[in-house]
Order: sequence, then C-alpha cells, then structure tokens
Amino acid sequence: MPGPDRSPHRTPHHPARPLVRHERRARLILALVLALLVVFAGRLVQVQAVDAEAVAQQALADRMGMEQPLLAQRGRILDASGQVLAASVERRDVIADPQIAAEGYEREDADGEVVSEGLDGAVADLAGLLGRDPADVRAALTRGGGSRWSVVARDITPELWAQVKALGVAGITSEPRFSRTYPGGDLAGNVLGYTGGDGDAGLGGVEAVMDDELAGTDGFQRVERGRMGQAIPMGESQRVEPVPGSDVRLTIDRDLQWTAQERATAMREQAGAEWVSVVALEVGTGHVLALAESPTVDPNDFASADPAALGSRAVSDVFEPGSTSKVVTAAAALEEGVVEPLDQFEVPYTWEAANGQSFRDSHHHDLERLTFAGILGESSNTGTVRVGERLTREQRHDYMRRFGFGERTGIELPGETPGILAAADDWDGRQQYTVLFGQGVSVNALQAAEVYATIANDGVRVPPRLVEGTVDPDGTEHPADRPPGVRVVSPGTAQQVSTMLEGVVAEGTGDNAAIPGYRVAGKTGTAEAPDDRGGYTGYTSSFIGYAPADDPQVVVAVIVQRPTNGFYGGQVAAPVFKDVMSYALTARGDLPSSEPARLYPQTW
Repeated sequence: MPGPDRSPHRTPHHPARPLVRHERRARLILALVLALLVVFAGRLVQVQAVDAEAVAQQALADRMGMEQPLLAQRGRILDASGQVLAASVERRDVIADPQIAAEGYEREDADGEVVSEGLDGAVADLAGLLGRDPADVRAALTRGGGSRWSVVARDITPELWAQVKALGVAGITSEPRFSRTYPGGDLAGNVLGYTGGDGDAGLGGVEAVMDDELAGTDGFQRVERGRMGQAIPMGESQRVEPVPGSDVRLTIDRDLQWTAQERATAMREQAGAEWVSVVALEVGTGHVLALAESPTVDPNDFASADPAALGSRAVSDVFEPGSTSKVVTAAAALEEGVVEPLDQFEVPYTWEAANGQSFRDSHHHDLERLTFAGILGESSNTGTVRVGERLTREQRHDYMRRFGFGERTGIELPGETPGILAAADDWDGRQQYTVLFGQGVSVNALQAAEVYATIANDGVRVPPRLVEGTVDPDGTEHPADRPPGVRVVSPGTAQQVSTMLEGVVAEGTGDNAAIPGYRVAGKTGTAEAPDDRGGYTGYTSSFIGYAPADDPQVVVAVIVQRPTNGFYGGQVAAPVFKDVMSYALTARGDLPSSEPARLYPQTW
C-alpha cells in the first residue's frame, strides 16, 4: 500500500487568513464612512432645517458690522426775540480705508476714456480740494498696521464733502458731525459758555447748565457690508433716528447786550480798569436783559482765551459794594421807624462811635446840616453810621439777608457765589458799623442789582432769571418756572427810598447818571477793593439805578474794578449807566416821565 505523497512539489493546505483580515478592514472602514456620513447628514439637517434661522442671523450679524452713531443736532440758544446766539451746523470728517484708498482710483477724462490715477493722483486731487498738505493726505491714505480707518480731514462743510465724494476715490467715506457756532462772536460769550471740541457737550455758561435740554438723543444705524467693508446694495439695515435737542430761549436782549458790552469795553480801556460788569434787569419779572463784561470770551475760540474770562464775573466774583448798599441801611431804618427822610442831622467829616471806632467821609468838609435824604444824597459815611447805629446788630444783618446778601440768586449760570455775609455775632467792634456803608460785606454784581430791583418793585424781591423757557423740536414751548416774589419792605418804605435815590441823581453825587426827559433813581459807590493776599488794593467803583423812577422798568448796575484813571463811582460808572439806560429806555419804547419829581430837601 503506497504511503503518503511526500513530494517536495506539493504544498500543504492552510486557511486564507489574509483575505479575511482585508474583508474585515474594509467592512470597518465602510462602517466608519457610513457613520461619518450619518453625522454629516445629521449636521446638515440641523444646520439647514433646525438651526437655519440662527445661523443666518449670526451670518447677518457678522456682515452688519458695528453700529454707526447718528448724532443728534444740539438745540439753539436764542435771545428774548428769537435771534440766534448759538447753533450747531452740519460738518463732515473725511475718512479713508487705507487698504482700499492706497490703490488710487479711476476716472473718466474729457473724452470719456477711463484713466487710472493711482495713489499719486488720489493724493493730488484730495489735497488740492481739501487744502491740505499732500504729505499729510498721503500718510492718511497709506496708514499701515492693517488699519481700515484713517482721518483725511476734519470739519468740512457738506458742500465740500459733495465735491470730495464726486472724485470717486475708492475707500473714501465721511462721518457726519456737528460744529457749534456763535454768530455774534464774543457777544454774550460770558453768558453762553462753550462746548467740547465735537460741539456735543456743554462745558460752560448756559451751554453747561442747560446741557440736558440742548443735547438731544443720538440715534444709530447698521448696514450690511461685504468682506472689504463696502455697503451691500439692497442689503439689510437698521436705523434709529436721532432726536434733536430743544432750543433754549434766554431773557437777554441781543441789542442791549451788545450796547452794554461795548460800553463796558470802552470804559475799561478809558479808566484802565481790571474788569467792568454791566447788569440790566427788568423790574417786576427779574428778567436779565443784559449781562455784559469786559474782558469777555469768544466761544468760537475759547481755547485761546484767558481762563479768568471763561466764566461770568457778574455772578462769580465778589466785591465790597460800598455806598451802593447804603440803600439797605436806609430801607431798614425807615421800615423799623427809627428815622424819617426829613429828620435833621449835623454831620461832621469824622465821627467816633461809643466803642471808640472812628469813621470819616470820602472827602473833607465842614460840619453839614443834612436831612436823612441829604445823608444819602451826599453819600455821607458818618451820617449813615449815626442813623444805622439805631438798629440792632440783628436788624442790620436781617435786612441784608432779606435783600439777598449772603445767598445765591439761583441764576442759571455755573459758579455763582453767595457772597460774604458773616453772622452778626461774628462782627467785631468795627465791622458792625462798616457793614452799614458797604464795607466788611461782599456781593456779586447780580446781587447788587437785585437790591435796587427790589426797591423799584415796591419792596418785593423777585429772583433774577436768565432762561425764559425751552422750545421742543416740534415747536412746543415750555416756560421756565418762576419762583414767587418775597416782600422785603413795605411799598411806603420803598417809595421813600426811591424818592431819596432820585435826589442822589438830581442834586447829589450821581448827577452824571441823569437822562434828559426821564426821572432817574440811583446811587454811586466807591469802596476799597480787597486783595487776595490780604488788605486792600485800589477801588471798586459803581453806580446802580433804575428808570423811569415814577414807573420803574429797568435796573442797570455798573461795576468798575480797580480803575486807574479816576475812581469815584460817579466819575467812571455813572456815565456807562447813562448810556446803557438811555438805549434800553429808547429801544423798549418806555415813555419819558410825565411829572417832575417831588424831592426831599437835603439840607436844613
């Protein structure tokens, strides 16, 4: 029986294991591919069906870019008659996208052929049109660092922007803004104040105090943009319109303000004074008709102004009122019944009080026989002290407080000082007398004018006001709140003081304030000017009065600080009063006095 074939040419039988492994690997790969396809399909279904809206919204949001503010136009400031004192005008900032603008641009020549200008052409055309240095324009168009925003020019008119846009330089756009302008230059600059560099925030004067009303509310817009930042035509957009600010109407009379400011400047130069303030108030309403100062500021160029001129000295600077405040002593003494206008006094040049304090008049004179009206008419310090000592310390202090000393008027201007009025218990042996003739107490010009407005208004004190009201963009007017008046002295006392003040102008130290045809009541003042370093340097000269005295309409106060060419109030302040008051009466149409004054005799 034959044995097994052991021929070396026979190969033993083995299973096909490599084929099995390949099949398994193929099945595994197929399974993975199918799994991935299922995942991708599921994700596709999710993106296109489930999350389609969210994805689209995100894509749109990415294309919409950042919000572009739409600036609200700031409201105007108007005078009492509606003339514009401050307004905002549209301006444009020219902006370049350096990644686009650096490529230059193409334009059509006269024959309609397209000409490539390139960067050099863009620089030359823009520089020529904008009036800028070509090197600066080139730097703006080629700004590096991957920037897509560069300022080519600021604050150009819309008309000039239209010409720039017409060039067709790629990557050149504009951003709108508003610029604040003051048509009158420095007219009422101390009152109006000024705004920030962009004209969008009040930083001084009425601009600051009424900023909420003037500012308005900005809007915004967003537009769909392409990869290079260009707006997509017919793309999505969002827009919220800005709300313009309200106009603010002042009580200021523009023409009277100009006259007062011109006369203040002329007197400052003539007298060599440090500064001059002129205040005009309407009797009964407290409306500030003029608040003029010299030097002042042009709000169009406030950055180059003297910092001392940026505010309003009429409300922020204090001075000792001197003899103009003797009306407070006179009103208090008459109201308390300790004196009558015709009471007789022997008035010496010097007088010594019971506590040994000595006082003198402004100029030497022999013993004079004066009525109380004559004491006020001649502005006698010694006579005033003799009458005033009949009042207690508390009465003296109380009447000064009633007339507004030591407290702010509430005028709509920043930086108002309350003045300086020490408590009666803090007065020393001399100050208790000097306050009777306006030394040892300090006021601002508006407070000083308010005293005379109170006398002219039959003894009722009405707080002065500068803002008449606001006007909404739709024309709706909102009158400003008016605080009620407060009676300070009786009508009878006010009339007695008024007649005495007429005598000051007709027969006393205020003759330079007389106005032909009108009865004028007023008082001169000449006081030593306190120095910031202590002591006194120079004088504060003043005249305050009203007219027509028989039917008071307007109060004018003139304060001249440290004049060097003459210093008596009747010499440097009264002539300014006369000019300003004369203009006010004529411009307002106030009729001349119909009856002559019946003055109190000043001597006996």
